[in-house]
Amino acid sequence: MISANQPVNPGIVSVENSNKLLTTSDGSSTLLNSNTGETYHSMEGAVMESKHVYVSPTFDTFKNREKINILEVGFGTGLNTLITFLESGKSNIAVYYETLEPYPIPESAWSTLNYPCILGGEEQFSGFHKCKYDTFVEYQHFVFVKRCCKIEDFVSDNHFDAVYFDAFSPNVQPEMWTVEIFNKIYQLLNNKGILLTYSAKGIVKKALRNAGFKVVRLNGAGHKHHMLKAIKHEIITDF
Repeated sequence: MISANQPVNPGIVSVENSNKLLTTSDGSSTLLNSNTGETYHSMEGAVMESKHVYVSPTFDTFKNREKINILEVGFGTGLNTLITFLESGKSNIAVYYETLEPYPIPESAWSTLNYPCILGGEEQFSGFHKCKYDTFVEYQHFVFVKRCCKIEDFVSDNHFDAVYFDAFSPNVQPEMWTVEIFNKIYQLLNNKGILLTYSAKGIVKKALRNAGFKVVRLNGAGHKHHMLKAIKHEIITDF
């Protein structure tokens, strides 16, 4: 759902329901949520950040796979979903994509975003936003379902290869960055599955490690120094 929490320039276009439209440095748009005071994406580039933090590391990690199961914590603007859909086609890797969004952005806001103009996929982008919750939508190589629930309440029989952890920052949404939340995600991941997030704060690294993850610090998007890749690694003993 969300990304960096840097201050933004108030030269914005108003959109109803507490969201303001802005243009980031790579020309792609984002929204400022006035309730949190944070943008949904880095002001250095929404598309740039989504590719760097979530999509590229996932497809690089599982480049030899025929299928990847992805869980997104925070659908938000739908940008991560759109770029993942497009990359799935380019890479010829099938994707099962499940996303959580308890507080959906209204059409009056998401319809102003310019991602399809830049990237393509206008029909799919609209479809991701407009489809009903708990309804499976299939676009050839890409199966998508959206859940109206918080990660705390999420129950699934599926296990995932990658989790896009895209909550608002620990500064404004600290309840999302706890050992309890990461423990739950750990259980939802396949062995050697990964969690990706833009935040590299010390409290985040500590919570991930306490949940059992191996935490790797990677170069962050734009001028951000670091991001995190957390890996589930279970030691399986044969008796």
